[in-house]
This record gives sequence, C-alpha cells and structure tokens, in this order.
Amino acid sequence: MDGEFTTPQWRPEPEPSNTLERLMAKAAADPAYHGPMMRALWEAEIHTLMPYHPEMAGTHQYQPGQQMQFIVLKDQVGPFIPAFTSEATAEYCIQKNAPKNAAYGLATFRGELFFPLVKNLNQTIVFNSGMERNLVIKPEAIQRLASGEFRHSRPSHGPGEMTHLYALEHDSLPAEFTQSIRSFCDRNRVPIAVYVFVPGHPETGEPDLGSLRLILRLRHEDNDFYNDFCLMAGKLTPKGIDLATGVVTDTDEQALEFLNRSEPLWPVLNL
Repeated sequence: MDGEFTTPQWRPEPEPSNTLERLMAKAAADPAYHGPMMRALWEAEIHTLMPYHPEMAGTHQYQPGQQMQFIVLKDQVGPFIPAFTSEATAEYCIQKNAPKNAAYGLATFRGELFFPLVKNLNQTIVFNSGMERNLVIKPEAIQRLASGEFRHSRPSHGPGEMTHLYALEHDSLPAEFTQSIRSFCDRNRVPIAVYVFVPGHPETGEPDLGSLRLILRLRHEDNDFYNDFCLMAGKLTPKGIDLATGVVTDTDEQALEFLNRSEPLWPVLNL
C-alpha cells in the first residue's frame, strides 16, 4: 500500500460505535480517560492490514512464536502500521486513503494478542488514520502497554530514597493541572487526600523546583486508580518538570503524621 494518500470527502466520518471509540473521544479532551482507554485497547478487537494472500480468508489459529507481517504506510511524520478500532472506521479510512488497486487483507486481532505481536517491530501504530481524530502510539508506549504499565500500574514497594520534601504553594501550579486532579478525585472514592511537594536537591538539599512529588493518601491500594491518576498527572505536568507519585495508606503511621501537618491539594480545605 505504498503511494500518496488522497483525502476525498466521500462521506461523513462514522460516529463512535463501541466503548473504545467513545473513550478515545473523551480522552482527546480529558487525560483522566487515558487509563480506561488503554485498558479498552487491550480488550478490543483491533483491525489492521496485512499483505494479501488468498489463504488469508477465514479464521486462523495463532501459533506461539509465529511471525506476522503487517503493512507499513508512510505519512509526513514517518512510517507507521495502520490499525482501526472498528470495521466501520476501517472501511471509511481504507476507502478514503488506499491507493487504487492496492492488494491487502484486513485482519482482526484481540488487543491482548495484537500488541505483543507488534511490540518488538519498533513501529508506530496510528489508529484510524485519515479521520479527524486518531490515536498515535509510539514504539516505547507499545512496549509499556504490552507490559501492563499503562493498564494496571501499581505503586512500588520496599525501601526508597530518603529526601526532604518542601511545601509548595498550590497557586504556583498550572490551573489545568490542579483542577484536573481535583475533578478526577471528586469522581472517585479511592483517595482520601492528594498532596504535592518539591523534593530537596540530592546534592544541595535546597528545593528542586524542577521536580514535583505527588503523594496519594488512599483508602486502599487500587492499581487502576493509581494507573489512571499517574497517566493523567504525567500528561498535564509542564515539560521539563520531573514528576513522581507515591502512595500512603492508613497503615503507614509515620507518613500520615507528616501528611497531617501539610495542606492537601485535594480536597480543598476552607480554613
């Protein structure tokens, strides 16, 4: 399918027709939906293009270790594997973009099979290329999605590095950052409070203004909440700022004693 893309306006784009497509629309406007979208990708039927062969028709049993050959296209950004989130979007995008007389087969995989198959190809995947809203997943993100990091990340446990944490004026943070965190926590029953600090510089001990530390006080550990919170906060963190997120539960008395002396970013206290 090499060749120049053309973009005739042959018909309106199809409306979102499944959970994944509805989450993609929400995630485009609100990073709080990035985690649910990643889990939906893993569970969805993914449609992609493969070189045509008459034997492709029908259902085939995948054998472990079997190599798959996917069609790779190129746009102004670079090469990518085209993929689609429904049969309707596949039909629309292919009709809109495919060069004349192109030979291809449309294959369907569960996300849980598709992403492990493509994770070592070092190729970008573009979902629904040719539509006004598409989703671009870079090779590093594919690796992390396949490993579970973008779907069910969990906080690390065990001894960590000791550092001094400095209080931070909440008004100094970007308004979108603080409002998104507060709105996200308002919609969930997992968190008790969220705190933000600046760590001490490892050499001087002075506040490191290039870093932020978020501490989540949770009723109980919830990997999906932690995963989705970290994806959202990471997306909203200003470029050049290092962000790390930790978790405290009510069994950690020493950490709670420290947090109780601090003003949370959420909930907002009317003092």
